[in-house]
Amino acid sequence: MSRTGASLLLTLSLLAGLTLAAQTTTPATPPPAAAPQAPSAAPQPSPQDQAHQAIEKIGTDLNLTPDQKTKLEPIITNEIQQVRDLKADTTMSPEQKQAKFQETLTADHAKIDSILTPEQKQKLAQLRQQQAQAQGQAPAPPAPQSQPAPQPPKQ
Repeated sequence: MSRTGASLLLTLSLLAGLTLAAQTTTPATPPPAAAPQAPSAAPQPSPQDQAHQAIEKIGTDLNLTPDQKTKLEPIITNEIQQVRDLKADTTMSPEQKQAKFQETLTADHAKIDSILTPEQKQKLAQLRQQQAQAQGQAPAPPAPQSQPAPQPPKQ
């Protein structure tokens, strides 16, 4: 399985979460209105295009049927659009954005799970976990108990 193929769909949720989480650590002051914006290298693909690309890339890993792809596309398109809207919303605090994102993510995961077979759900859970670990989001191992540092042997 290619990491890139699995990561696009899986990271839609993870990336959006990271983006919103990063906003919680960024000052909430907007950039000055007179500041020139650098032109983007390429226009951002539409949510529909992003969703379609993600489904095509992950479809092989999950062995999605054409019917499943058709059902998943509007869910993922909507999630991408909601994340874009949240990022652009200047009326919400970063904490409110994060809460709204989590709410959307939970609802969307339930919708996605209702479309997948038990085997596909298990595979998707594995892929999500692998992606989280690859992005350094794995839960930290428990901290060791307070033990004195080992002393070097005396010579």
